[in-house]
Amino acid sequence: MFKIYFGLLKILVLLCGMIEMEIFKADESHAMLPFFSTCIQAGFPSPADDYLEGLLSLDDICMTNRETTFLGRVTGKSLQDIHVFEGDIMVIDKSLKPENGDLVVAVINSEFTAKFISITGNDFFLYPANKKFKPIRIAEFDDFKIWGVVTRVIQDVKGRYNVGNY
Repeated sequence: MFKIYFGLLKILVLLCGMIEMEIFKADESHAMLPFFSTCIQAGFPSPADDYLEGLLSLDDICMTNRETTFLGRVTGKSLQDIHVFEGDIMVIDKSLKPENGDLVVAVINSEFTAKFISITGNDFFLYPANKKFKPIRIAEFDDFKIWGVVTRVIQDVKGRYNVGNY
């Protein structure tokens, strides 16, 4: 199991019908992991011990701004077509300006949701990554705010996929 230190602040957000998400404040990790400089083949295996480059911090990979980075645990199925499933952890940066096509965490009428944003002029749409869900058009009087931009998704893939059935 992949472990991350989540810090002291924990907010549990329960949502009606959209997506449930646990939000954690990202805290600095002091874990350094071995890093291999060579490409890892998804085909024929090669011995990698000779190519150990050094140590790499997950902070350097996942966080550009620790003070505005949060982690959110996903529940719901609205992102399954991009292989984001229940239990996955999204790295969310509140300091980034959302751009057209970004995966964002948004608040609509006091409910959190994670969707792709489409901005056309003054029109905003939130698109799920699941054909069973419909896009959400943000109406003029909706209480709408982009809470943060999703920059990474951390998954525990061990045992998730059956060979040939992924």
